[in-house]
Amino acid sequence: MAEALVAQFQRMVQRDGGVITLLGVESGVVRIGYSAAQEAACEDGRCPMPRTDLQQLMSETLGRRSPALRIEVEEL
Repeated sequence: MAEALVAQFQRMVQRDGGVITLLGVESGVVRIGYSAAQEAACEDGRCPMPRTDLQQLMSETLGRRSPALRIEVEEL
């Protein structure tokens, strides 16, 4: 489940130059590493997703699929 979630959201953040990786799953917690794109100004229409927004979206998706698990997104 965790790998599929990472693959789904990797496509989303990749468009803006971001990268997510699965750091591990332990005690019901899926730990995700997130490296946002470094463009500060969004001049080309590509703005990095804030970590908190990514965590919320991933939590909602995971909650529908595996309510016993929760997400923690860490900035890398």
